Amino acid sequence: MKPIKKLTVIFSLIVLISACQDVIEIDLDSIDPKWVIDATVSDSIVVKVSKSTDYFEPGNYLPGSGAVVTVTENSGNPLLLEETSPGTYIKNSMGMEGVGYILNVEIEGENYTGSVEMPHKVGIDSTSTEPTPDYMEFSGGYLVSAHLSDPAATKNYYRLKVSEMNDSTNQEKVLYVFDDAFVDGNKISMQWDNEQFFEQDTVVIELQTLAKSTYDYYRTLSSLFEDGMIGNASPSNPITNLSNGALGYFGAYTVSRDTLIISK
Repeated sequence: MKPIKKLTVIFSLIVLISACQDVIEIDLDSIDPKWVIDATVSDSIVVKVSKSTDYFEPGNYLPGSGAVVTVTENSGNPLLLEETSPGTYIKNSMGMEGVGYILNVEIEGENYTGSVEMPHKVGIDSTSTEPTPDYMEFSGGYLVSAHLSDPAATKNYYRLKVSEMNDSTNQEKVLYVFDDAFVDGNKISMQWDNEQFFEQDTVVIELQTLAKSTYDYYRTLSSLFEDGMIGNASPSNPITNLSNGALGYFGAYTVSRDTLIISK
């Protein structure tokens, strides 16, 4: 999995005409801003609301303050989320395996909804390290692997995140997702080869078991990153489970974590 790549778009037009030049004007349409909703149910419920920018105003994502955000558990009573910072809404309620959730975001007179079911947790069996091979672009340290037992006859979707305990920024730049289509019911080993670690580093390994719609969002988002189609401007759209033209996703995942200290 490659780190996020920035997209640089260059429009060029070279007209070579002997003895004359014509000026050609190209009308480039603007892209209307859209609401972006990044919402997850896991150890808690977190919803981030912002507004995407026009292509010609890159990097400006305005927080969606003042929204009414609720999450309803199956057919139960809706939980009202608190806005803890501009555009960020949180409820300290842990998601439950096998339970369905419905998101509703009301902002500026519009409603945006999504639904997802919390998957069943698959835990990390063990972790291991090995010296970084010489053929890689970096060397001198150790690579970390996570090992798990995939439940048979069940479609499972995973995301692996690995980071040094005091630096979790790099793992957010990498979308390492996979499914069990060819390894159903088998033992699986996953190596985090995006970075290496060194002796005495304390490494946190996190295995997320994803809802199918969450996996689809991450998978298509990752493809856009790798193809260089996402930059600072409004991105192409990965698969979403949100209504009314909103960008983003309403995701759910369980988490299994382990830590290890790198040693010889």
